[in-house]
Amino acid sequence: MGWLKMLLERKLIVGFALVLLIGVSILFVDKLENQFYPEVNYDTATVTANADNMAALDVEENITNPIEEKISGLEGINSYESSSTDGVSSITVTFQEESGDEAYAQLQDAMSEIESDVSGIDEIETLRSTTAQEYEMFMDLHGGEINEMSSFTENTLKPRLESLNEVREVRIIGQNERSVMIDLDYNKLNQNGINVEDIENILQEQNSSVALGQAESDTNQPTLRWDTELSTVEEIENIIIPTGKGVVYLKNIADIRIEESRNSQELWRDGNSNYVWVSVARPNDVTQAEMTNAVRAEIDKIKNEGHIEGFELEETIVQSDFVADSIGDLQANVVYGGILVVIVLLVLLRNVAATAIIGISIPITVLLTFMLMAVFGLSINLISILALGIALGMIVDSSIVILESIYRKKEMGLDHRTATVQGTKEVFTPVLASTLTTMIVFLPIGLISGQVGEFAKVLSIVIVFSQITSVFISFTFIPVMSEKLLKVKKRKETAKPNKLFNKYNQYIDWMSQKTRRKVGVFFLFILIACSSFLLTFGIPVSLIPDFYNRQAEFYVGLEQNTTPEDRENVANAISDFLKETPDVEGYNVRKLDRNRMYVYVKMTSEDQATKTQDEINAMIHENLSNMAEDYPVTASGSVTYPIQVSIKGKDFDQIEEIGQDLSNEFRNIEGVQGITSTLDDSKEERIVSADRENLLRDELSPSDIKSELEMLSMNKEVGAVNTQEGVLPIHLSFGANIQDPSTLDEFTINTANGNAPLSEYTVVENEKTPYEIKHQNGERSVQILGDIKGRDMGAVSGEIQKVVDEYELQPGYTIDVGGEVEQQQNNSNEMYLVLLIALLLVFAIMSIQFNSLIHPVVVMFVIPLTLTGVLIGLFVTQTELNLLSAMGMLILIGIVVNNGILLIDRIKQLRLLNHPRYEAIKTACKERIRPILITFITTVFGAIPLALTTGHSGQYQKPMAIALIFGLSFSVFVTMLFVPVVYVLFEDLTNKFKKLFSKKDKSLSEDETTTFE
Repeated sequence: MGWLKMLLERKLIVGFALVLLIGVSILFVDKLENQFYPEVNYDTATVTANADNMAALDVEENITNPIEEKISGLEGINSYESSSTDGVSSITVTFQEESGDEAYAQLQDAMSEIESDVSGIDEIETLRSTTAQEYEMFMDLHGGEINEMSSFTENTLKPRLESLNEVREVRIIGQNERSVMIDLDYNKLNQNGINVEDIENILQEQNSSVALGQAESDTNQPTLRWDTELSTVEEIENIIIPTGKGVVYLKNIADIRIEESRNSQELWRDGNSNYVWVSVARPNDVTQAEMTNAVRAEIDKIKNEGHIEGFELEETIVQSDFVADSIGDLQANVVYGGILVVIVLLVLLRNVAATAIIGISIPITVLLTFMLMAVFGLSINLISILALGIALGMIVDSSIVILESIYRKKEMGLDHRTATVQGTKEVFTPVLASTLTTMIVFLPIGLISGQVGEFAKVLSIVIVFSQITSVFISFTFIPVMSEKLLKVKKRKETAKPNKLFNKYNQYIDWMSQKTRRKVGVFFLFILIACSSFLLTFGIPVSLIPDFYNRQAEFYVGLEQNTTPEDRENVANAISDFLKETPDVEGYNVRKLDRNRMYVYVKMTSEDQATKTQDEINAMIHENLSNMAEDYPVTASGSVTYPIQVSIKGKDFDQIEEIGQDLSNEFRNIEGVQGITSTLDDSKEERIVSADRENLLRDELSPSDIKSELEMLSMNKEVGAVNTQEGVLPIHLSFGANIQDPSTLDEFTINTANGNAPLSEYTVVENEKTPYEIKHQNGERSVQILGDIKGRDMGAVSGEIQKVVDEYELQPGYTIDVGGEVEQQQNNSNEMYLVLLIALLLVFAIMSIQFNSLIHPVVVMFVIPLTLTGVLIGLFVTQTELNLLSAMGMLILIGIVVNNGILLIDRIKQLRLLNHPRYEAIKTACKERIRPILITFITTVFGAIPLALTTGHSGQYQKPMAIALIFGLSFSVFVTMLFVPVVYVLFEDLTNKFKKLFSKKDKSLSEDETTTFE
């Protein structure tokens, strides 16, 4: 302990080092950004290729297949799934672990090549999956005329906000869009011998403004500019078109008008579709708060200038406010926990100096933790603050053990320096081992995949950082401060015996008298542990808790082939019951795609609430589920269907048969509802083919007819007109509805035998084609989709997996379970693996410390019994078993073995000093009970504010806090009552084996002083 003596002799080293570190920490804290979730990139990306006016089958053949072929040749790709629909190909790519960044860069390059090589792709976009949201501030305009609101958003709001440095993009949905439509008269064009290309070229030439020549730089002569830019519809109508018979005005061969269309994308606000939705995004180098403040300041200016009249502009979702409120609540609970810890220390230690030393160490440790977070690029978010709140009671554990050891040495009458050195030295090894075991359990967290894994990593890193800083403080600041400031009275030899210790000694004496008593106690605790697992059937299970504050999001799955009218009816029905739902302040409904709708609900603030958020969510879920009786609703709740089962194989008819069999089996499972299949998602498509006999008669080819049909279906943007009401795009078309076969009778084509209607050369048939075609790794697949109601995910997923496992498949066919069912199974398996590896690592650390393989086994008997306390706590409070409560269990592994390490290490020290076995147990328990109880109580009291939180905050604060509080409480009894029994039983067993193998007929006395290795 030479380093400690040096620090005690030169205390200014510690003082100046801490001042420097605190100063640097304060500077780094300012750099920490407040976020809702930690910003992490997932090992997935989405490629979206748009191909307008292309049917799903054509998209599959011409767009999806070439993209998949390109992706299959890239390195670092684990798997890919695609969806081909009318005009859109969407491919989700999953990267191999640790290859995400490099593989994503390769994917971007490959898609750039595809965009230029594959004809028919209008635009291709590649996006990495991340927790960062593209848009983080949402507003809506309502209560006015749609034309007036549209004009304001397009001409005032959007340009003003996008001019701000803090705003990257403003997206508008629901506004009226105006354009100039030029519907050409097909027959008049033929009569005058005019080509469409001629009109397109004339429009572009006459709608121009260019400089003629170049003015001399040293003269004041004005430049010459040719200006024929169009500014009115009348100017478009009077454009001169040359023909073989002279000239005509454009209005003589076309119908020209301003057309209005609603970019609604099927939106409803409080049951009314007459509103405009505005989304605001920020650049990467701007924080959420900076963007929000800048946008609000600009909107205030716009209001003061009188631009917002006759309608209302209202903020709907502001992410920065939600982050500030949620993190503020959590930070307050952390502060309350810190105050409770200090109060508890004062009550237990009954020493102002000791309390002050520990109390000062807490903010120093927190500041140093923030510094490490900033250095490693972490942010202040719900997960990191929650981790710090949980770690608050733990960061004083090492300091308390060392301070208590010094305190006890001073009570024995040692001088300040000797007491400080000996007290620190005595607990140095167990404190260091305890800290390592607390941190080492988080090492395998990296094995957990997906969003759950990323959140778990952030939580683990923050706790590890807090442990590193706490052990640094405990071995430097605590001894230096304790040497002179920690004043104690010498222990009185005539002090009254403690009743608690007397009872405990009686228990040890009772247990030591007969082996059957020790065995009985052992199996009693084991029976309690095994029985507690029955409680899992009564504990609710989920993956990630609800983080939202008096807000809620719901996703409504619809039957295949729903129409706009169907979706409007569903939206109206949702509006009807939301109007009657208590504490609902406002709501929005919008279409995500043909088969899904999104519902956002804003509730009254907590101080005005008559119902809890859980109660309101349950009422809405119930109403959405009941809609399935009268509306085409199949699922509600999650963004994706909880049940997703994919079937792949070589024969599509066989896949269909397997899908029908599984669908029928799934419908018989309790809690499963709304089973549907992608095979049901089809539409009528008109197939046009050539009448080759008539073509041959009139000397035409199929390509002639195809060219005419493509021209008639044209709707091409050929420029824009800058009117007083804004810039309007110009669209050129024939206004023909060629979906109607009778329309082809109205259009003629020049042939060798004169003009004839197009209908003479075409044959139209109706066929069923899929809306959506699914691929998995390049193979066609069918998906079975469904929802879960009335049962927890774990129970349903088990039965679904059983049906899949028992289904007899022919060679060449596979069934994969996906969705939340797969995610929960994967996360459960990964958590089991993490738990196993964590136990092995803890065992390794203790084996090295004790130089024994037996002592770690004794200590680790505490772990399963501690989980018993967790299960009891979750069952009694009906708290969910989810990611956070599972993380609480993982933290407990590191904490509870610390108590066992302290106890067994002291017993071992006393046995080496020739103390009889049971006397060593009694003495060790007496000496270690105070630090064990103090660390237990401080950790529990630090977590109590998190456990008592009501409202939305309890959703994510309670699970881990409940796990810690009940698990630690039970572990204290286990450590004091069960560990000594296991210690004695294992020592007796070891000695018997030694005797058996050494073949010595010698009995071991009760007071034998040798230890077992």
